[in-house]
Amino acid sequence: MWAVRMLLIIIFIIVSIAFFIANAGERVEVNVLQTRYLDVPLMIVLLIAFGIGMVASFLIAVTYFFRISSEASANKRMIKRLQAEITALRNRQIDQIDSV
Repeated sequence: MWAVRMLLIIIFIIVSIAFFIANAGERVEVNVLQTRYLDVPLMIVLLIAFGIGMVASFLIAVTYFFRISSEASANKRMIKRLQAEITALRNRQIDQIDSV
């Protein structure tokens, strides 16, 4: 599995480099809120957009991880409580059978 992942990463890097080389001379105009940036290299704009996307994805993944770990902890507590209840019920049934 790690070999497939590394192969996909290498292919992504090669395609990215080829894209950047093909668009090396491109200049764009960027409007951010009320600010206007003229003659900005396209590569810089794409790298900044990619970085912002990675940070946003990381934040979403972290919140998802904490939510899942919280649910797992709650489930473990419930399992312990239910196992204790099952043990109590088993012992109770044995006591009732002996007294009859």
